[in-house]
Amino acid sequence: TVFFTIFVMLQFWNLFNASVFGTNHSFFKDAGHALGMLGVALIILVGQIIIVSFGGKVFRTEPLPLSEWLYIIGGTSFVLWIGEIWRGIKRLKSK
Repeated sequence: TVFFTIFVMLQFWNLFNASVFGTNHSFFKDAGHALGMLGVALIILVGQIIIVSFGGKVFRTEPLPLSEWLYIIGGTSFVLWIGEIWRGIKRLKSK
């Protein structure tokens, strides 16, 4: 369950990087530019929580305590922050 959730959350955070791929823009500069993508991200996050919490036998998952969710979300978010830092460095170099 933890491995499955880590995998999904890594992809979840990378979705935000992919939305600004090929630019030097921060995702946060104009997050409203991709309301459809934000909707998909919300569906993925809620779906993951439902699958892990209630999937049981069907998905072979066990509910995770809140502390593990927080560790996983915080630990996997480095994917987003690395992308933001990289694009920030590219912006500074282009000035």
